Amino acid sequence: MCKEGAYWGTVAGVYVGMEYGVGRIRGTTDWKNAMIGGALTGAVISAATNNDKERIVSDALTGGAIATASVFLNNM
Repeated sequence: MCKEGAYWGTVAGVYVGMEYGVGRIRGTTDWKNAMIGGALTGAVISAATNNDKERIVSDALTGGAIATASVFLNNM
């Protein structure tokens, strides 16, 4: 349980850092920051676990989709 908590805590920390960094670079706060931050987080975490290239792209797309959906659902 501790290992899973540390893993998901790391994922959340990477996502927040990526979303904040993208927002600072773009100079705006909108749903696109979540999409880009989620995609980058998915790719980084997937690459860190030594997955193949197709899996990294798939995880990046999934991360971006989940992050974007959570922003849209949060604003409803």
